[in-house]
Amino acid sequence: MSENGLKITYKIYLESDDIKQSRIISTASFMKNLFENCQNAYFKNVKIDNESDLEDFTLRLYAEHEVEEAECSAPDDAKTFIPDMVEFLDKIAQAQSYADLEGAFSIEYQGKKESYRFISESGQDFCDFSES
Repeated sequence: MSENGLKITYKIYLESDDIKQSRIISTASFMKNLFENCQNAYFKNVKIDNESDLEDFTLRLYAEHEVEEAECSAPDDAKTFIPDMVEFLDKIAQAQSYADLEGAFSIEYQGKKESYRFISESGQDFCDFSES
């Protein structure tokens, strides 16, 4: 990878059982809007897999995304990716504190690689982060 090359990966899993159908629908909408309205370019155009089951009252939302660029197209967004992701995940944990949230994210840029895991258990309105 060149000095200005970029590789970003992230996996976000949001799950909950025994919840109302309206909450499942509103949570899926919240997640979609959060990705669409985020200012960081590396959060745009992310597909959210919705494996929720309204009849079974289970919420299952997954976002797995990878960006690989030979030449970084948004250097400012790459530089703020880690703090932006932390803020993004905390917003999810606060707004959807009834659900389990977990996953990982990493960035390789300008010769540095950083990767983190995160978890927010049901009833928590924040994420615990650990370097991986």
